[in-house]
Amino acid sequence: MKDSKKTGSQVTDEQLLELVKLFEGFTQASSSFTQSYRKLEQQIIHLSDQLQNQSKLLHRTEVFLSSVLSNIPVGIIVIDLDGVIAMFNPYSSLITGWRENEVIGKRYDEIFHSESTSPDSAFYTLITGSIIESREKSINNKDGEIVPVRFSTSWLRDNNNDSLGVLEIIEDLSPIKNLQRQMQRHETLASLGEMAAQVAHELRNPLAGVQGFAQFLMEDLEEEHPAYRTASKIVQGVHDIDHIAGDLLEFTRPISADYEKVNIIELLQSETELLQSELKNQNKSITITLNIPEETIDVECDSYLFKQAILNLLKNAANAIEFEGEITVSLVWNLMKNRYRIYIEDTGHGIPEDSLDKIFHPFYTTRSKGTGLGLAMVKKILHVHDGDIEVESKVGEGSLFTLELPITRLA
Repeated sequence: MKDSKKTGSQVTDEQLLELVKLFEGFTQASSSFTQSYRKLEQQIIHLSDQLQNQSKLLHRTEVFLSSVLSNIPVGIIVIDLDGVIAMFNPYSSLITGWRENEVIGKRYDEIFHSESTSPDSAFYTLITGSIIESREKSINNKDGEIVPVRFSTSWLRDNNNDSLGVLEIIEDLSPIKNLQRQMQRHETLASLGEMAAQVAHELRNPLAGVQGFAQFLMEDLEEEHPAYRTASKIVQGVHDIDHIAGDLLEFTRPISADYEKVNIIELLQSETELLQSELKNQNKSITITLNIPEETIDVECDSYLFKQAILNLLKNAANAIEFEGEITVSLVWNLMKNRYRIYIEDTGHGIPEDSLDKIFHPFYTTRSKGTGLGLAMVKKILHVHDGDIEVESKVGEGSLFTLELPITRLA
């Protein structure tokens, strides 16, 4: 009986062999599974890296596009299919005066008062479906000022050609319009200058004859004679007309600047001293203050022409003061920009606001005595020196003239 039980509990060689085969199969399957898992893990890591790279690339693209939209010198406005503003770049704000947070989410027609029947905006394209090619229009900015712009519209579509919204591009034409007006004014002034120069030249010959006859008449008359005073006024009047003709000829004559290194501080000092000496003969109490920096830098200019411009502005400031006041002359360097500024400020009667944009025009003057060529000549001299002049003024408070010029001229 014992031998029979022992034999029954023993594992045969065939069974052991089968069991080994099962273990080997399991081991192989486990090894294959491990390898597959590791491959899958590597693939996941690779896909994760790709995803991160794509995310970084997408972020860089978004930053790039945002930078382009922020710095491109045209206004970009996008409205969705409901007419709501979805994009409004910074240049649009500069043109319209509206900030991005004031218009995003608002209807286009409510902000810009656009009508669907008028072909002048993205709203018209949205309603009618018709795009607008490049054309000009005028818009009212946030402050109610009229701004001339060039604009166009187009549809925004996805990969399936489905409409997403309407894009409007606007470009500020104000600088171009101002330049066109300046060119027209310069052309008009050039024509008037040629005519005026010819008239002034032709006037001098008969004026010389009138003055000569009047002087002969004065020599034949006693000073007590009534006609003597009349002849004297004729001579003085002819002298004044001849002076105006001379100024006119000088203004119309082309300026040729002879550039040299000039100590601008010494030039300002000499011209203010010259004005002070002239004021001694006038019944005025005017204090002249000169504010100059410690740095002495030579500038490139025509000293003769520049002295003429500075003295003209100083005399203009003195004439604006009736009895008592102050004139302040300041010099400021801007070495980083290769520029310097001269400020000439007075406490005179000031200039009316409606005259500020006219005072540099030839023959325009607010004085009872004057040809109106002084400030026009100053403007011309500044232009030759690649400089500019601006004026700020308040009636009853005084005026401030600002001259800005290059320290060193660029070839």
